[in-house]
Amino acid sequence: MTIAKALAREYADMNDAQREIVAHVDGPLLVIAGPGSGKTFGLVLRAMNILLLGKAKPRELVVCTFTEKAAYELRDRISAAASKVGYGEDLSEVRVSTIHGFCNHLVTQHRHRTPLGNNYETLDELTQLLFLFDHFKDIVGPEEGGRYLGHWSTKWTAIEGVRSYFDKITEERVDPDRLVTATTPFLSQLGAAYKRYQEQLFENNRVDFAHQQSLVLDLLGDPTIGETVTRGIKYVMVDEYQDTNYIQEQLLLRLTEGHRNLCVVGDEDQSLYRFRGATVRNILEFPDRVPGCKTIKLTTNYRSHERIVAAYDRWMASANWSSNGRDFRYDKTIRPDPDAEHPDYPAVFKIWGSNPRDEAERFADLVQFLRREEVIEDYSQVALLLHSVRLDHSEPFIAALDAKGIPAFCPRARAYFDNDEVRLMVACLALVFGYHGEGRGQLSGSLLELARYVDECILDLGKRCGGSHPLARTLRQFVGQIQSLQLGEALDMRPADYFYRLLALDPFFGFLKNENRSRNLAILSQLLNTFQNYYHYTVVTFKNREYLRYHLFNSFLRLLYDGGINEYEDPNQPFPKGYVQIMTIHQSKGLEFPVVVVGSLDKQISAAKLVDRTLQPYYHRSAFEPENRITEFDRMRLHYVAFSRPEKVLVLTAHAPPKLHFNPIWQGLPQWPYVQTELLTVQKFSLKNRMPVKRSFSFTGDLKLYETCPRQYEFFREYDFTPSRSAVIFFGLLVHQTIEEIHRLVLDGELASLTKARIGEIFERTFRFLCMADVRPIGEKAKDSALAQVLNYFRQNRDEMGRIVETEVDVSVEKEGYILTGKVDLLMGGDGRLELLDFKTSPRPRHSSELLANYERQLCTYAHILERRYGKRADRLLLYWTSEPRKADALMEFPYRPELVDDAGRHFDAVVAKIQSRNFCVESPPEPGICKECDLRPYCLTDRILGR
Repeated sequence: MTIAKALAREYADMNDAQREIVAHVDGPLLVIAGPGSGKTFGLVLRAMNILLLGKAKPRELVVCTFTEKAAYELRDRISAAASKVGYGEDLSEVRVSTIHGFCNHLVTQHRHRTPLGNNYETLDELTQLLFLFDHFKDIVGPEEGGRYLGHWSTKWTAIEGVRSYFDKITEERVDPDRLVTATTPFLSQLGAAYKRYQEQLFENNRVDFAHQQSLVLDLLGDPTIGETVTRGIKYVMVDEYQDTNYIQEQLLLRLTEGHRNLCVVGDEDQSLYRFRGATVRNILEFPDRVPGCKTIKLTTNYRSHERIVAAYDRWMASANWSSNGRDFRYDKTIRPDPDAEHPDYPAVFKIWGSNPRDEAERFADLVQFLRREEVIEDYSQVALLLHSVRLDHSEPFIAALDAKGIPAFCPRARAYFDNDEVRLMVACLALVFGYHGEGRGQLSGSLLELARYVDECILDLGKRCGGSHPLARTLRQFVGQIQSLQLGEALDMRPADYFYRLLALDPFFGFLKNENRSRNLAILSQLLNTFQNYYHYTVVTFKNREYLRYHLFNSFLRLLYDGGINEYEDPNQPFPKGYVQIMTIHQSKGLEFPVVVVGSLDKQISAAKLVDRTLQPYYHRSAFEPENRITEFDRMRLHYVAFSRPEKVLVLTAHAPPKLHFNPIWQGLPQWPYVQTELLTVQKFSLKNRMPVKRSFSFTGDLKLYETCPRQYEFFREYDFTPSRSAVIFFGLLVHQTIEEIHRLVLDGELASLTKARIGEIFERTFRFLCMADVRPIGEKAKDSALAQVLNYFRQNRDEMGRIVETEVDVSVEKEGYILTGKVDLLMGGDGRLELLDFKTSPRPRHSSELLANYERQLCTYAHILERRYGKRADRLLLYWTSEPRKADALMEFPYRPELVDDAGRHFDAVVAKIQSRNFCVESPPEPGICKECDLRPYCLTDRILGR
């Protein structure tokens, strides 16, 4: 147990437990980390210690966190620590990500060993539901006796229901064949439906998050390739281990079974995600799963006032955490920082209102007092935590704050459809596609609510843009074009095409000058693209115009309107200054604020148990927590997280008697405003500047796009609008991805198997999966030409393929204020040489000096990054133009010029500086071909960027 000298010198303030964590390098380690105990600090320093001691190279270290934001922050903190201790190796190879992100990396790297093809899509919550809707007949089948699978009465309840069962079956590694043979009809039908779901997923080149992890576990368990997958991984660290599930536990244990260097960090008291399949048993049983594991507890809270710590620790200990001789909580006492000052003022008190409005007004009065008396510097130092922030829960608080002129930030209130820009666009689409009057079909239930909403939107639009308004004239034109379609006719228009045409007209043209409105419209563009893809509407035709209307409104928008959509949240500024933060308790996990007000104390919060109860006999582990205690445990854990968020002041608020389990913390608290305000007034809670996460910029996805057109960059990268039609060239992808597949097989030692027929099979498989993506296909002549390019490349380079070192190599370099990323198509070695190749499927340019100069800058930068990584300078930098018949013409070589790296760096810095300063002015239009295919062309014509 050793700590590197540089680390011990620069971080002499480590406490004993943190020092013990950092020094424990080899073997399994469990860290139980209480709130505010510096667990991230310990993780960062342990990673640095492993690297400084030479126990691992950066690429041999894997660190998994719960969220992408946490991963980015951890990455930056490791980088900052490396600078502080003088560690100079390339840290870009440290794999810091979520478990899902890590699995996605492994699946991508070893995809050719899975049922997936190139361009596979990972389904999120929405697209998984839409996938089930799209393949409902094939997966669930027809209703029998008025019910689907003998269980659900409506199609959408069946879709939502089977999704929960399917995820759990995958996450618990349940054998579907056992379900099929079950005596219970529902389980038997469910097992058969699950098998059909799996078939449809892979047949359509899709994977959900659970299956993504399952594929990785299958790879690790394959005796022929498991060692290849784990090769080069020496140390694994996992944060928030209390929120992992069974398959994640199995995956991590299998990943580290060769060296046992697995460190897991978490707090069973903060296990919140049972509803997503997580189980607290993973952290509670870790010492049993991993014999010889060392356990270290971090119990000093450096975040909170001592009265806050005492209150929540005493409350958590008040519950009975045992059942039948088994404990469901580690024995620990959280203590405040003994070296910190803890001034005498009311750090814990309550708000009691006679009704919801009175409670909210008292809360607003408190916030006003804190700001008026300059106890806080900014409203963003106050957070209100609720079980749910939907408007029926959060609206009274938002209204009370608004009445006092205090802004509130509550993007997850599911109020997206209440925004003017969204309402008006929904109205426009309803008019264009005829969703009004008799055009709605039979309405009942939630469809009536949607219809009322759309009617209100249309009325708003009529008041604002009626009569001869340009928008009204355009809408009449669109309606006329659709209505005049004859049998067999089609318009070359998608639903999203109408959306982009409308953006060029007021009021939308004006809305786009406002960032928040622009981002809300961008979300709508993403949703329309999802609709087009999952409901298969490529263009509007005479035949599909009615189906399109019903599917868009009665199915797709109904689903979204019922469930609600969150508004945009800036990942770089998640807590905007000047706003009181209103969020869910789940959302607050891992955060801290000077003042935290916690509500929902009277709410009946339950835990989902039905799926587990039904499937438990088929799990690989017996039941853990007693079912009759689960809700009690989960309630305590949820509010323990809430009560441990504040630094200076904790306030409990209610307008109805809190549930009995809150008595130990609620009873006896002083009540606002009858607290010692004179002691509170003299406190000054300074505003902390949160360390911004470094943003990544890629050569092609960012820099090249910006240089092509700043306006396209602003919309499609900055605001994240989704284009109506893919601008990706099918031909180039087909050639490139088939060649990539060949390279991966060569690396697997299968060069001898690559006959012309085998390459043809690989080509056809790649073609089939590309056709499933939103990419414009090619004709037979172009397809034959693409195959000819692939075969020609293989024939002329077969003898050199034994020198392939790596394919699709991710590279990145950390700059002053950003991270530059890219990908090298092919790395070749042998005889002490190192060569970089980038493939281009177009003909070799004869007169494009500026284009070639850009490629040279890019290749020299890649070479510089790889020189740091491998300690060897590249001998050759090559472009390979696959459309050239002769290899001599296809290869274009550049010398490695170190001086060009500095020049390229300055060029990249200048481009990124323009992006970061939000300079999206178009000084001169791009070449006509780019504008001709661009969705923003109508907008730019209105803005007079085109046609000057």
